Amino acid sequence: MWRRDSKHSLSVRGKTQVEDGRTELLKRLHWLMFFRVVVVTFLLGSTVLVQLKQTTSYLTPFLLYLYSFVGTVYVLTIIYILILNWIKNLPVFAYVQIILDTFLITFLVYFTGGKESIFQFMYILSIITGSIFVHRKGGFLVASLCSVLYGGLLDLEFYRVIHPIYGKVFEEKGYESTDLFYSILINITAFYLVAFLSSLLSEQARKSKSELQKKQVDFDQLEALNRNIVQSISGGLLVTDLEGRITFFNKVAEEITGYNFSQVYHSNAKEILPFLKDRKGNFKEPSNSGHPPFRFESRFNREDGNVLYLGFSISPLKDSSGEELGSILTFQDLTRFKEMEEHIKMVDRLAAVGRLSAGIAHEMRNPLASVSGSIQLLKEELALEDRNKRLMDIAIRETDRLNSLITDFMLFAQPGLGKKEVINVTRVVRDTLNEFVSSPEWNNAIEVVKDFSGEIKVEADPKQLEQVLRNLFVNAVQTMPEGGNLGIEVRRLAPVSAGKLPAAKILEIIVRDTGCGIPKENQDKVFDPFFTTKDRGTGMGLAIAYRIIESYKGRIVVESEEGQGTSFTIYLPVASA
Repeated sequence: MWRRDSKHSLSVRGKTQVEDGRTELLKRLHWLMFFRVVVVTFLLGSTVLVQLKQTTSYLTPFLLYLYSFVGTVYVLTIIYILILNWIKNLPVFAYVQIILDTFLITFLVYFTGGKESIFQFMYILSIITGSIFVHRKGGFLVASLCSVLYGGLLDLEFYRVIHPIYGKVFEEKGYESTDLFYSILINITAFYLVAFLSSLLSEQARKSKSELQKKQVDFDQLEALNRNIVQSISGGLLVTDLEGRITFFNKVAEEITGYNFSQVYHSNAKEILPFLKDRKGNFKEPSNSGHPPFRFESRFNREDGNVLYLGFSISPLKDSSGEELGSILTFQDLTRFKEMEEHIKMVDRLAAVGRLSAGIAHEMRNPLASVSGSIQLLKEELALEDRNKRLMDIAIRETDRLNSLITDFMLFAQPGLGKKEVINVTRVVRDTLNEFVSSPEWNNAIEVVKDFSGEIKVEADPKQLEQVLRNLFVNAVQTMPEGGNLGIEVRRLAPVSAGKLPAAKILEIIVRDTGCGIPKENQDKVFDPFFTTKDRGTGMGLAIAYRIIESYKGRIVVESEEGQGTSFTIYLPVASA
């Protein structure tokens, strides 16, 4: 698999390099055509202007040759431009252009004086062009072609095979064969020397560019690796400059805060995280290089209304010389951990209260039974007046209430002693709701909204589950004395796996009301024993419900907004089939 991926990567990289090479050569060809037109227009145009000062006619033979030469160059350039996009082999096309340019230069040298032509230097331009386009081999190839054409031109003139269009013949100038040989030798030497130097520079430039491209690839890979590492960090990452403006924001930070990087870029970090305003300076404690990062925790209010508890770590951002550039702020969402911590605290607290309740209930139940039995016996055997009978009835009623409270204590202390069986939760919820709607505690001004998704089974004591549901129904109805909506949902959540453990199937029961809600300062106390805000009630109903659900390895969570209503959610493991 690794080899296949490596071959694929190399193949892709090879194709990319080929495409980049073609693009670069195409760009050079554009510059060659542009340079050719500029040179021809400038040099020959200036020559035409000089000739026009020496003659009154615009159509002398010499000028006509120049006009033809310039026109030929322009026409060829236009043809090159038109067919450039259709050419597949660009190096060969470059060779063709450079070779044609060399022939054109030879023709220009011929009709402008041959050995005495002022345009001989243009051979050097052609050689440099060849070195740039096809490097060392191209430079020496063009230099050889220039040597052959220039030497052949002078030889043909010397032996009178051809005659210069303008200028005198060799005999008239007094040139000997040694002069011809010396002139050809000097120019050919210059051609090859230019080819050597230009190709040397071209090769060095090409190698430097190739090495730079390799370094760029390595840099791009390193940058991509660093970017992937930063984006794969499980916590949020925020980077600021010295003025506290945000310069980087990773994906996890976006998910936690609810802001996109484009929204917060160059914004002050204290505007996004308001609690940082309490920090001095660049929202960090002064620290030396040897000190660990500064850490703290704080609440964070998202724009969607959710409240998170975040843990932060702030450290300075420095360059290689140790100069401070800004700050790095990493943070994690600790909300779930805080909930687990509060849950553990509540479990410990309830367990302690449960043990106390069990002891008190055990010590009180027997004496209370004796007192109740004695009072009932005295009531039957004594002839009492009506007033005394009423007092006896009050005593018996209160002992029954105490006995009921003790029973609640026992259930709170040891909720798991009930008889468990596999039950249909939907049926239990529906039956409990129907019984409650028919009871005196029901308020006819309340509308019930039900959402049951099929039959879901759990392992529990049906009586205890009915008691939990009834306590939640009573609590919801009491918060809506003038009516409202009572919502009840039963559904199965998506299976959740934990590492290598099998996926767990979870049942969710939601009891939601539109009542007065619970104040924030009381939401952490609703499951505490004896906590109640009602005139009548022991405050044991929700505490018992919490203990029962916990004994079934489930959870019960409350969410409430004052003036909007309250929602109790029960999570229970689904019974295996």
